[in-house]
Amino acid sequence: MFKKIISMKFPKLLMLLFTLALFSALSVNAQSSYVTLKGKLKGFNNQVQIEDMSELQYLLPPTAARMILPDTAGNFSLKFKITSPNYFRLGRNQLYLSPNDDLTVYIDYGDPNKATFMGAGAEANTYLKNTPFPKGGSFIAAGKNIKNTPEETIATVEEMALAREKELASVTKITPEFRRLEVARIKADLINSIISGNIYSTMKLKLKDEAAKTFSDSYKKIAAASIAKYSIGFTDPSLMKLVVYRDIAEEVIANGGKPADIEKIKEFYILSSLVKDMQKQSNKQLLMPYKATIDNFKTPTYKAATLQMHQYLMAFGKGDTAVDFIAMDQNGQKVKLSSLKGKVIYLDLWATWCGPCMEEMPSYDKLKAKYAANPNVVFVSLSIDDNEELWKGSLMQRNADGYQWLINRAKLQAYNIVGIPRSLLIDQNFKMVNMAAPLPSTTTVVKEIDMLLAN
Repeated sequence: MFKKIISMKFPKLLMLLFTLALFSALSVNAQSSYVTLKGKLKGFNNQVQIEDMSELQYLLPPTAARMILPDTAGNFSLKFKITSPNYFRLGRNQLYLSPNDDLTVYIDYGDPNKATFMGAGAEANTYLKNTPFPKGGSFIAAGKNIKNTPEETIATVEEMALAREKELASVTKITPEFRRLEVARIKADLINSIISGNIYSTMKLKLKDEAAKTFSDSYKKIAAASIAKYSIGFTDPSLMKLVVYRDIAEEVIANGGKPADIEKIKEFYILSSLVKDMQKQSNKQLLMPYKATIDNFKTPTYKAATLQMHQYLMAFGKGDTAVDFIAMDQNGQKVKLSSLKGKVIYLDLWATWCGPCMEEMPSYDKLKAKYAANPNVVFVSLSIDDNEELWKGSLMQRNADGYQWLINRAKLQAYNIVGIPRSLLIDQNFKMVNMAAPLPSTTTVVKEIDMLLAN
């Protein structure tokens, strides 16, 4: 009888155990889709974005999902979803984060080398502290390692690449994939250094006219042979997640590779250019045809990301009700854009670090003064500075008055603020008129404002 009961209940028991095991596996899998970061930040603003540095960085629409809000002492804790290992940036430190990483960090905005990492993923991120900066020519270091001849310069950066390879070889407790990517980064940094050496040589050696041309011609000839050598077998679309590889991939594919790989890399550059074109459009009617163009591309990840961007841009534009936001005025008070509803609103976006923006300031002041007696139009100077003190210092230096607001760029996602200077124009009914309105220095800005006031 006992055996009979056991035999009857065993299938149910087995099913229960299987269900529990499945639930447990799903729970672990779900948890493996998150990264936990905690610790302390120094020299940052009160809102910090962990920036995606993958090849989808600018193809995808912006997100505030990885926003850090540190306390007054800089302490923070953040948990965010991640589907696969990827490169990110926090301040000036590059990060490599994988599902299940749990890191305690200290990041100093002023000195990336002072960063410390403890916990799962620490070794990879400690190694990345010394990652060369691609925009400075990688190992060229903005001209620091330029020598008197092309041969000496190229030999120097080759030695530095070799030293970096030895440094990477000594790092343990990193995944094979991270090691593969970093080996590729060293080669990409080397190629980038060789390419950059030409222009930095002219600057560092202070060459001019005929001397500069003679040196440049010689450098290009010697560099071309080195670039061709290092490009052999280096055409690999999976490396596009490295910023420096994206910077030099066009040079690499010019030296050959598998046709399918070359096509995939070319699609990235074409779609990147397409996204920039879409972002310039302020009218949805002009945006619509882009979808048919995107549908013709083959690379699934690039195509899907670009379609998301198209959908995002189509969601808000000319004729739509303006998206409200909360900013801070020069007195530290919170202010809402909607508080200006009923008036024509001209928003001038700028930052202290933006040279062209500062050049627009005299024109902005003249434009504002022209309508000083008109209560139906308001001018808002909206800074996206990440340093409140620099912003206030600029206001004091210029004796800036009127509506002076400060906001984190992440709060302006709907407005797609990619570059500044940029101006927005909103009518009396709080409807968007122009997502890329004429700048204060243009001759058409008065005409657009007057047309709205007349209506």
